[in-house]
Amino acid sequence: MILSFNSSAQCEKKDRNMFIVHFKLLTISLLITAGKSFSLDTDWWKHTILYEIYVQSFKDSNGDGMGDIKGITNKLDHFVDLGIETLYLSPFFLSPMLDSGYDVSSFTEINPLFGTMDDFNELMSEMKRRGLKLICDLVINHSSDEHPWFRKSIERIDPYTNFYVWVDPKGYDSKRQPIIPNNWMSLFGGSAWEWNEKRGQFYLHQFAIKQPDFNLRDAELKKEIKKIMKFWLVRGVAGFRLDATKHFIEDKYFRDEPLVDPNKTEITTSNDLKHIYTTDLWESYEFIHELRDFTDQYTAGKANRQHLERILVPEAYTDVNHTMAYYGTNDYSIAHFPFNFVFATLYKFANATLYDHRILEWLKYMPKDATPNWVADNHDTVRTGSRLCEEYMDIVTITMMMLPGIACIYYGQEIGMTNSKVRPDQRQDPNNDGAISRDGERLPMQWDDTMNSGFTSKYKPWLPAHPNYWQVNVEKQKSQEISRYNIFKALSQIRKRKTMKIGDFKSYIVSEWVYAFTRSYRRYETYITVLNLGSEIELINLHDVIGKLPSTMQVVVASVNAGYVKGDQIQSTPKFPRLFSMRPLSAIVLTTRAQTKPPIFRTQPIDPRINKNSL
Repeated sequence: MILSFNSSAQCEKKDRNMFIVHFKLLTISLLITAGKSFSLDTDWWKHTILYEIYVQSFKDSNGDGMGDIKGITNKLDHFVDLGIETLYLSPFFLSPMLDSGYDVSSFTEINPLFGTMDDFNELMSEMKRRGLKLICDLVINHSSDEHPWFRKSIERIDPYTNFYVWVDPKGYDSKRQPIIPNNWMSLFGGSAWEWNEKRGQFYLHQFAIKQPDFNLRDAELKKEIKKIMKFWLVRGVAGFRLDATKHFIEDKYFRDEPLVDPNKTEITTSNDLKHIYTTDLWESYEFIHELRDFTDQYTAGKANRQHLERILVPEAYTDVNHTMAYYGTNDYSIAHFPFNFVFATLYKFANATLYDHRILEWLKYMPKDATPNWVADNHDTVRTGSRLCEEYMDIVTITMMMLPGIACIYYGQEIGMTNSKVRPDQRQDPNNDGAISRDGERLPMQWDDTMNSGFTSKYKPWLPAHPNYWQVNVEKQKSQEISRYNIFKALSQIRKRKTMKIGDFKSYIVSEWVYAFTRSYRRYETYITVLNLGSEIELINLHDVIGKLPSTMQVVVASVNAGYVKGDQIQSTPKFPRLFSMRPLSAIVLTTRAQTKPPIFRTQPIDPRINKNSL
């Protein structure tokens, strides 16, 4: 009995020990699983395609002639099909729309023109279901003069008294009229100062008169801005594009800016001044550093249920040194990355050396371990096909998509949209001293060949559709084997490969007008992007320039005018009659990956009258 009891007790003890072991293993397993499912995603943005949507022009869902939030929701599968992961929306906040929404009268309300908060919540839900992320455009250099904060600031009601930049007059003229504080000029024309009779002071407006500048030195205003950011972070946005960051903070002594031409007697535009007191002040970077600390704390906090790193992206058209400063340092983080406009400011054909310089300048100046990005088109810039020529669109888009880092795409770039002239009576843009309109790059998205390019059912949309929509549209290009849409789709798939995410970058000046660069990683496939930037046919000898290439390579992407198609194989060394040649202003992407079908050597049309000995 005793033996039997002892044996039973030993079995129970053994079972109990085994239970404890299994419990510990289960606990460890659950912790590991939890660690995996709740780990913080800090890498999602470093290789993404960031697609800018100009809300008014993307898709109208209710027939009022203006794009809206529900229209974006209805088109989310467009991004899934293209392989785009991240959307960035122009301002959709409450606004009198003097400057297309960049004059905000409430930062936490949806403009009824674009929908409701329910529409926004539906958009976020549908995006999450598809694995898409959203960046909001945070316009905090200024507000609308219809914002309640500005009205209270006029009344000197605390804490709003110093939310805006108010300055006493320099004096009074002979007619007892107040004299402006200094010579600062608005980017939209005229003085940057506007007198407010009720307050008895001038307020600063670096943009339109109805866009008073915030005083971003004010501690109470900073708290309010962080509340606004949290409002949208809680609703699931993945970060913010910061508008006009170089204008954030101005000289506190309000000193006159020096003239570009000291001999000029009259200041007529903003371009007459050197903006040393109104742009690129270090305090602007310090303010963004504060916002970065705030977003980082949110990222690490319990409220971040998506376990997603939230990002800040400044927009500043400035020199390379001031731009790179937005990255900050390892010890002093500022933004995650500033927009890179090296392609957006390309207004002339560049030979291989100049093209290489534009790319390497960013990569060389960029801090170690920082993430590059590339922008060609946006809502402030004439589209590439209109700045240069339509053939150049493929060159730039293929370059951007094959370079390391983030490709920033403007709506319609995937089908090669271009600017069109907008009549004076159709203009909506108040910018640029009234001399140049940005409406041409903000035309309705070209979805199909129905009325108004399928953008709206209204007879007259807020801006006219481009006249070429009958042939340049999404639906038509989807069905074409060789189209910009399908080129873009192929590029987005290539970007998902390991070589593209972590591979090396090397560039080569093949000849005066031929440029090439490689992306390679260990034993994975190498991709070689080759561009003919010139206006003549070029014979290419990659082998002598790059070296260590297989004798044949496969075409994976080619511009619409290249004469090559996916699957074609070419030789890296030209030997007559199998010459590797490229048409003017064309681009191809080659891979060294093993071939899966018999080679088809495609030769570009070389005039047969050419003496082969002269080649």
